[in-house]
Amino acid sequence: MYAVYIAPFGFAPKNTTGRRVMPMARAAAAMGHRIRVIVPPYDDPATYGREWEDGEVEVTCLSRPTFDGTVLIGSAWTQWRLARAAAELVMEWRPDLVHVFKPKAVSGLAQMLIARRRERPAVVLDLDDWEGRAGWSQNEDYPRTLVELFEIQERLGMRRCEAFTAASGLLAERAGAVAPDCPRLHIPNGFDPAAYENWAPDRVGSAFRRSLGIASDAKLILIYTRFFDYGLEAWARVIRDIAERSPTARFLVLGAGKFGQERDLAADMRVSGLADRMSFLGWLPFADIPSALAAVDVALMPLADTVANRAKCSPRYIDLMYAGVPVVTTPVGEALTFICDGETGFVAADATPGAVAETVLRALGATEIAGIRMRASERATEELSWERLTAPLTELYESAVARAASRRA
Repeated sequence: MYAVYIAPFGFAPKNTTGRRVMPMARAAAAMGHRIRVIVPPYDDPATYGREWEDGEVEVTCLSRPTFDGTVLIGSAWTQWRLARAAAELVMEWRPDLVHVFKPKAVSGLAQMLIARRRERPAVVLDLDDWEGRAGWSQNEDYPRTLVELFEIQERLGMRRCEAFTAASGLLAERAGAVAPDCPRLHIPNGFDPAAYENWAPDRVGSAFRRSLGIASDAKLILIYTRFFDYGLEAWARVIRDIAERSPTARFLVLGAGKFGQERDLAADMRVSGLADRMSFLGWLPFADIPSALAAVDVALMPLADTVANRAKCSPRYIDLMYAGVPVVTTPVGEALTFICDGETGFVAADATPGAVAETVLRALGATEIAGIRMRASERATEELSWERLTAPLTELYESAVARAASRRA
């Protein structure tokens, strides 16, 4: 089968294209399909106009749009022109199927333009976030008009396709509620060997601890976060609770918030008298992350129980599991796809700060931690490999193509 994938944006700074679109494309190509990926790199302008082959996958980054008197201006104009260019390429290439990632912005507009054509290919829509007003938009500072536009795009996109892939069980259920006749496939984010080619896990981490001035006998707890997953007040309560009950606990914050939330947390820790027990790294280059992970005793990745968190599927779980870091999380959404309590990590009873802190202390005192590390790594690389997760993809594609042919008849 010949399929074209339409990515939602460039390879940086966001993760979806590099860690979801491309791994799924590689897996589909390994099944014998011809796969071409269209990338609209408005947020990664260095790649405008580039083309290359990623193994068996052909990648085309759209060219930078040039102003031609169109009334739309700025970002909206750029995204419209990129969407139009993507749709034109699809119709020119005449694939059997187009797989659209995210029903919003550029990819959502391209889907709309393709859906208007009678002789269009089958459309499969990938959902990796709940995009509209109840979901991810709650985390952003979008103006209300843009939130409503995403809400409309999302709902229309879900009605203009022949099949779905979904990063979470909740999104698969939502697709079924909106379009009950369309087949759907739950494909969480998995382990992609290509992403870790230059990522040799460091199993010692002592040098990294020394560079931060952290004693070898300290209990080092990693907070790996974008600060959308768990509220600042909740984070502060968790840290204070653990620090009070574990005098040797130290905290390493890997990540940063879009709105500078890490600075607010640092200020709170200074007021609480815990600044000397905190280290803030920001975002490290991906190749440098193994050294940080090797230095920690446990990683904290709790999710508050919100629609956005129940719908999302973070690849950071895979990073931690591959490196053999015991993860403490909460029983929310896709966290339970990755972490089984006492087997591949630790799951708090609920998302409250008290329950999370208690579970961290339990993890720090666990006697079978070596086995948990090993099982987490094995689950990431074997059970959650993209090859295994995408095994049913061919059947879904064939069903979508048959549905499109029936529509045209």
